[in-house]
Amino acid sequence: MCAPKQCGAEGFSRPGLANHAQRLARAALAVALLCVSGLGAALGHAQQRASLDKVLSSIEFRYNSLATLKVDFEHTTRYLGRPPMLERGTLYLRRPQMMRWEYSRPAGKLLVGDGDLLHFYSPLSNQVRLLRPNQTGDLRVPLSFLLGRLNFGRQFRRLRLEEIEGRAVVIGEGRTGKEAYSSVEFTYDPASYQLLHLKVYGRDESMTTFAFSAETINPRLDEPLFEFRAPPGAEIVDQRAGDGN
Repeated sequence: MCAPKQCGAEGFSRPGLANHAQRLARAALAVALLCVSGLGAALGHAQQRASLDKVLSSIEFRYNSLATLKVDFEHTTRYLGRPPMLERGTLYLRRPQMMRWEYSRPAGKLLVGDGDLLHFYSPLSNQVRLLRPNQTGDLRVPLSFLLGRLNFGRQFRRLRLEEIEGRAVVIGEGRTGKEAYSSVEFTYDPASYQLLHLKVYGRDESMTTFAFSAETINPRLDEPLFEFRAPPGAEIVDQRAGDGN
């Protein structure tokens, strides 16, 4: 049996009681730190989500609410093992459905659409191809902001914000996993929410980019600008499918 001076009322030595109290204090501190850490992570996630939602809604509002748009574009397509194909020109849009892609490279190339019919003119072949808008492939979704139909949450999954080479970027992946593209990067101006660059990664290892500049919102664009006139001697190739034309 221990001596009275070395024992407490319950048979523990005073050093033992002190060590026990220290262990309890350290355990309580660890639990508190874990709680604070978890709360901080939750708050951080909530702040990131709020920031993402603000960016997405601001970009959608900018492009879904305008009536007309004029913007210069540079379009590059890259396939594995092939040299890149570069095209550039000026795009004119008049909502809800009119568009005119006027190319300076290659000079003379033209795409005019009224929502029901697209006219593609190639000066190389001197041919005009007639297509329906739904025959233009999966780039319709990444470029839907041009038509005032951008809805990030409905069109993409795993949306997130990143900084790439010092630029603010929204990244989204194909909604169903069956699209021709795997992911899309939207580079934007954080001050104005103007889209500056679009990069589309194809599942066939292709990469398509659009760089936009000299954007003008709501300029005056009259309807005759969107009326297609075939050049003299051009061959008309009707490629509309499934509608009897």
